Amino acid sequence: MDKLKKKIIRYFLICALAIPVLDALSNEFFDSVMERTLSSGAADAPHIPSVVLIFVATILVSLLILAASATVFYCLVRKAVEAESKRQAAEQNMLYSCIAHDLKTPMTSIQGFAAALRDGRIKDEELGEVCDIICLKTRYMNELVDTLSAYSKLGTENYTLNLQETDLCVLVRDTAAMYYSDFESKGIEMIADIPDEPLLCRLDKKEFTRAVGNVIINAFRHNPSGCRVLIKVHSVNGQPSITIADTGDRISQELVPTLFEPFVSGNASRTSGTGSGLGLAVSKRIAEKHGMTLSYSTEIPGYSKGFVFLTAAR
Repeated sequence: MDKLKKKIIRYFLICALAIPVLDALSNEFFDSVMERTLSSGAADAPHIPSVVLIFVATILVSLLILAASATVFYCLVRKAVEAESKRQAAEQNMLYSCIAHDLKTPMTSIQGFAAALRDGRIKDEELGEVCDIICLKTRYMNELVDTLSAYSKLGTENYTLNLQETDLCVLVRDTAAMYYSDFESKGIEMIADIPDEPLLCRLDKKEFTRAVGNVIINAFRHNPSGCRVLIKVHSVNGQPSITIADTGDRISQELVPTLFEPFVSGNASRTSGTGSGLGLAVSKRIAEKHGMTLSYSTEIPGYSKGFVFLTAAR
């Protein structure tokens, strides 16, 4: 939607600037015609009908320029709006399709295990494991619906952040601590490089915690055991920044351009129920709502890849 607004403003400025330029050119032409007409007549009896005709023609051409510019602007805007509507419709269709696909797998598993429990086909020693699987699948489904809700909400024009003066260091430190056990269970070392000194920013604590958390979750879900993950808070040219980097394999070049699009996480991870592919898309929208950027980088010293939150310079 922001791109559409910028495009409409650009079209308006182009058309608005074109009107005085074309009008000035037409006036210059008619002025020269008027001068030739007056100079060709007798000094005491100028060609009055010709002068009136030229004056009327000048007004008509000005009106024609205005009408033509308005028509061009209308056509450009209509085309841009239609293109944006088609894009949004395609995105919604893709969202619904992917949600249905991603919910079907865990729902099928839950249904199968529930039927086995009902029919007494689960051995006593397997009961705990089956219950854990059902809990894991329902947790994934709940996370998927919650993330989809967040993605949709952040895309609306009326949604506003609840901004408060917040210590970014404390927020990132607390968010990282929530997932410490996940890193331990996966055998991944978490390295926190977060200053003790406050770094104050105006943030929506709930949403920004979600944004940082999504990137941290990616780090332990999509990297093998033995990797190192850096979670760093620092300043770049005086602007607060967060870097979440790891020593795992780099993302394939084919996926990089679509990393922040919804449901791009690799078919294997989505099918297995380890990631919805919405996390980075949500994080990017939250970052942009805060006037920040979220980018993928392979130029972090000591690490193969990472994601960087950076506050836009003011």
